[in-house]
Amino acid sequence: MAFLNALFTAALDNNLVFAQLIGMVSVILIAARPQDSWRFGVMIAIATAVAGALGWPLYTQVLQPWGVAYLAPLAYVLVSWTAIVVIATVLGAGKTVAERERLLRTCPIIACNAAVLAVSLGNAAAAETLTWDAALGSSLGAGLGVLLAVVLFAFVRDRIDERLVPAALRGLPITLVTASLMALAFTGVAGIAGGLFV
Repeated sequence: MAFLNALFTAALDNNLVFAQLIGMVSVILIAARPQDSWRFGVMIAIATAVAGALGWPLYTQVLQPWGVAYLAPLAYVLVSWTAIVVIATVLGAGKTVAERERLLRTCPIIACNAAVLAVSLGNAAAAETLTWDAALGSSLGAGLGVLLAVVLFAFVRDRIDERLVPAALRGLPITLVTASLMALAFTGVAGIAGGLFV
């Protein structure tokens, strides 16, 4: 039950992008091309889940006992970067050289994304009271929540007809208005998912 509760709470109630506004930059950057949102969202979701799932035992079994907990952010970046390179290599199989290079160029950006680091650091901060299954559920849920946010925002942003938007609001202003309305929608359902498995 702790796993499911952490999974749904992290994905819907405490969505990193809309409820906590962490990682919003990546969502805004990818909003122009919905066809890339799935690939980018999957890469960020897997990086978030892997960094969180591997970061918790790394912190509790290695960094904390050895007294080098201050190296946690660097360790999380390295873990997530390794996972992202493997994912990009798999996704790039059978693609052209230019597409593979474009995928590999995004690896450092995704690995250092605020959302990827936030899950790992959040799990480390709660390491005293968090169990492995709750940390795993939180990591997977945060990854799914980021994927949901990236894809939803890209498709909503694509449906906005720029010709109908006043000239002063075109571009970044309408993107920020759209993001704030989606954040409001996610905040409106806060508390529902976390209470399902109590």
